[in-house]
Amino acid sequence: MTPTLWYEGRTSLELLRNTDWAWIGLRSGDGLNRLHSELLVALDRLFIELRAAGVRRVALSNAGWLAGRGHHFSAGADLHEVGALDPVSAEPFARRGQRVMGHLLWPGWRTLTLISGVAMGGGCDLALHGQERWAVAADPITGKGGLRLAHPAAKHGILTGFGGTVRLPELLGREGADRLFRQFETWGTGEALAAGAVQRVIEPEAARAAMLDWLQASVPQPR
Repeated sequence: MTPTLWYEGRTSLELLRNTDWAWIGLRSGDGLNRLHSELLVALDRLFIELRAAGVRRVALSNAGWLAGRGHHFSAGADLHEVGALDPVSAEPFARRGQRVMGHLLWPGWRTLTLISGVAMGGGCDLALHGQERWAVAADPITGKGGLRLAHPAAKHGILTGFGGTVRLPELLGREGADRLFRQFETWGTGEALAAGAVQRVIEPEAARAAMLDWLQASVPQPR
């Protein structure tokens, strides 16, 4: 199976799809996969399309993992775009992100985020909205590519409004959320696993096969 380009932009979307499942990959020229407004609109549209088609499992990752080896998940919102917001434009910007996060938590399907490299700010929010969350370990030979999960812009009072202030306390508890939002910690795979941010850590060479196995597993039908 070969991924197809579903949306092309400053951060693009690649798609690997079967009848019952879809694997979405983020790709950008600089590799940091920023959550521009137009990308959020495209993701919202794609999730709506997949829901209407009856897709039961959805995975989200760096696009490189669809074919072999990926790297950064997402550096978050474009801070140039965030810096240009005013009280009128900030609300629709936040709502675009909240719609995307809401799709990931929709109970009608199962979602998995494969979190690798940088997942910061809005990218951290996006990563942690997966119903299931796996982290990719650093390369065992070079030690590079390890997870960096953080909300660094909180140091300057900047939060994207994409839903992390609700999701992180639900997932990590108040203390865990405070470690990211108030104590400005950066978590690697060990810290993320211990805190409950991720449920599994996998080696880079096993990531693609593990994701495909998860996608192709049957989804229990609701009673």
